[in-house]
Amino acid sequence: MKRFLAIFLFLGCIVAATAQSREWTLMHQGNKAFRAGDYKTAEDNYRRALAANPHSTRAAFNLGDAYLAQKNGKDALQQFVAAAKGEQNKLVKAMAYHNVGYIHHLNKDYDKAIDAYKEALRNNPADEDTRYNLVLAQKQKKGQNQNKNQNQQDKKQQEKPQNKPQQQQSQNQPPQSQQQQQQQMSRDNAEQLLNLSRQAEQQTRRKLQDAQPRRAHRLDKNW
Repeated sequence: MKRFLAIFLFLGCIVAATAQSREWTLMHQGNKAFRAGDYKTAEDNYRRALAANPHSTRAAFNLGDAYLAQKNGKDALQQFVAAAKGEQNKLVKAMAYHNVGYIHHLNKDYDKAIDAYKEALRNNPADEDTRYNLVLAQKQKKGQNQNKNQNQQDKKQQEKPQNKPQQQQSQNQPPQSQQQQQQQMSRDNAEQLLNLSRQAEQQTRRKLQDAQPRRAHRLDKNW
């Protein structure tokens, strides 16, 4: 009985070693394709590596990289979340959470981006890029809330009933020419604010694009 048990254990070790060897071989091939800019081939190899070892956080991370390089944020997010939850190495875990935050940030989901950036910093407090993105997301969330409140106030103002007596209305309203000037000024101000908002959005987008997601395979030659 002991002999059979030893044989089974030995065979199990062989199977595990073979699976690991296949995983690392596919990872290496995927990394090579990724560096060459062949993201689809890299994706295929990473997916096969993950199939060889479904618990491989490194394969999940690199698969997320390949998806993100192909602008597939939805599938990339799923892989980075899996890598972040399963990874034990704090540095890699922080990188995965950084990328989770990055994708939510691009989607303007600032609450989730902020949470992910904070989790990344808990695992790697020295990451200044993540800290920068966190501050940026917090500022954008504040601006988003201010715009939301302003829109709600404007909507309430527009919904106020206009049922004052005609005489009182005429007494409270400015002369027609002055009223037209005020309306024109309001339109001009609105246009200026819109242009400023667009410029700010473009600047923010450029800043966010400068903070690229983490590329795990560039940091560890064994990946």
